[in-house]
Amino acid sequence: MLSFGQYLTENKNKIPQGVLIHGDHILVGVAHGSDLKIEDKEILNKIKSHGEKHGFYYEGTGGPTDIKLPLFDLKSKKDYAGGWDEDRMKKIKENGVEPHNLSPLFANVDVNWNEGVSTVANESGSIFDGIHSWANSKDGPFASHGISVSKDHVEGFLSAMGKGTGRNWLKDAKQTKATPEASKKFLKDAEKIAWPENWNTKKRTTGPELLVDKESEERNSHIVDNMGPGVYFAGAGHLNQVRDLLKARGEDFDFHGGEEIG
Repeated sequence: MLSFGQYLTENKNKIPQGVLIHGDHILVGVAHGSDLKIEDKEILNKIKSHGEKHGFYYEGTGGPTDIKLPLFDLKSKKDYAGGWDEDRMKKIKENGVEPHNLSPLFANVDVNWNEGVSTVANESGSIFDGIHSWANSKDGPFASHGISVSKDHVEGFLSAMGKGTGRNWLKDAKQTKATPEASKKFLKDAEKIAWPENWNTKKRTTGPELLVDKESEERNSHIVDNMGPGVYFAGAGHLNQVRDLLKARGEDFDFHGGEEIG
């Protein structure tokens, strides 16, 4: 009889967004803004069984949106053991907010715009004011964990964005009125630099690139080092990052499928 790992290997074409197994952690890749695709019931049932025993964990922090994965009978956040980003907030609360912790602001802007990020648009103030308001709002990732983001934190974040871009993001943010159009364009401009089409081969040297990479490194390390057994749903690109992290550490893991990971 095939082991689960052998079965996954033989059926990797049925896991387009990837599955990574590291000890008692199972990471399941999901394309942002898309439904999870796993076409094999045997694989689904094995992952379900592990999650029902140890818990299912979602990616992300805060926000009002329910996270539904009907393939696993997960209908809303209450069906999960919690969010792995939310657990990491305990560390941020202990150690303090760093500039890279604000970089999710310009990740997947189109997908997230109506799920909290749009609170940056505050036409009574500047984009700087909007970012500060977002960071401390119920839709942001920090306030619900008792973490206060100061204006100094925002200044540090926007200053760090300037490295290698030829743009003074802090000055622009303070001088630009936070209309919905201007706010979204500001974030999209940063996102384009952080995630160019050749992001996985380009040497990453600019502020937005370095900020999101540092944030991703901390997030991925948190699953490996601080979270217990369970099934962790993550944007599929994180599986590649966790794989690279484990390779660099010389740790054993199995990676299956993932042919549709960008």
